[in-house]
Amino acid sequence: MRKILVIFFTMLISIFAFSINGYVVKVSDGDSFVMSSYGKRVRVRMYGIDAPELKQSYGAESKKYLESLILHKKVKLKVLYEDKYKRKVAKVYCNGKQINLEMLETGNAWFYKYHARNEKAYRKAYEKAKQEKLGLWKQSNPQNPREFRLKNPRNN
Repeated sequence: MRKILVIFFTMLISIFAFSINGYVVKVSDGDSFVMSSYGKRVRVRMYGIDAPELKQSYGAESKKYLESLILHKKVKLKVLYEDKYKRKVAKVYCNGKQINLEMLETGNAWFYKYHARNEKAYRKAYEKAKQEKLGLWKQSNPQNPREFRLKNPRNN
């Protein structure tokens, strides 16, 4: 029954996903940014990945890599849903590449299995980057960003 619900939910996300085009005006960290689309600012959280926080080891490097890929460039979003912070959660495309996957392939983000467990390509890219010790995986004991946030809650 659970598998049926997961398949149904995945199909619903695909049906209701929509696209937004625009230019990236600010990269916040390795998995979120702000873009301008038809004069409107859109906050984006990249689907299926979780980059180190800025105060975390490798956080600045992850942000810098994402900037090199998308800052001041035209991107296309496939928006899957909106999160509790009113950000568009999306797959991001730029210059023919899926940027979410690129961040995993280069070891600049963790696979966010809590929200994207059915993304086989993401899991495969994540495992390969770990095995090849790319990006953050060069560290001896990198900390999962989710665990870091749980131990270091924001003071909003």
